[in-house]
This record gives sequence, C-alpha cells and structure tokens, in this order.
Amino acid sequence: MTNIIKFPQKNTQLENSNPATVKSVKNCDSKKKSVLDGSLHFVWVVVVLIWPILKWILSLDVFFQMLRMIYHWNTPGVYAGWTFLLHFSLLTTLTYFVSFFRPKGAR
Repeated sequence: MTNIIKFPQKNTQLENSNPATVKSVKNCDSKKKSVLDGSLHFVWVVVVLIWPILKWILSLDVFFQMLRMIYHWNTPGVYAGWTFLLHFSLLTTLTYFVSFFRPKGAR
C-alpha cells in the first residue's frame, strides 16, 4: 500500500550537526524575516492611514493620464499609453495592498 501524502524527508545533515549551530542558523533566518515583516507592517500602516487622501490624488492622476493618453494617441515619441499603464497599475496595486493584504502583526 502506498502513501498518498508525500511527507518531506528529514534533513539528516541538520540533525547530526551541533544543536547550537542549527539554532544560530534558524535565529539568523528568523531575524531577517522579522525585519522584513516589521518594515512591511510599517509601510502597510502608513499607506492605510493616508489611503483616503492618497486614493483621490492617484485617481485624479490616473484620470489626467488617461486624457493625456487619448490626446497623444498617434503622436510618436510621447509614450503616453505606457505612462497611463504605469500609473493605473500603481493605483491597482495599492488598492489591492490596502484592501486585501494584511501583515502578520495586524490581525
């Protein structure tokens, strides 16, 4: 009879090594993770706090870029379409970041 669930193999190299070395490697990884999580949490809090004002500013900017893109549609060398796409993607990304993303410490 075969197992349906494939469990990960044990890392014998870490088990046979010095426990102090294993703890220091795990602590180093957890410190990097905690610094990244802390900075991401800080950025999320700042963006959430200024989001009502920032949303209006970015929306007006995207609307202006859309009008500019329509006006310069057949003008070579302006790249207004790419500029509009960049501004629109920034607004969409920040909307997702504020609406659906929650850092670990914010729950």
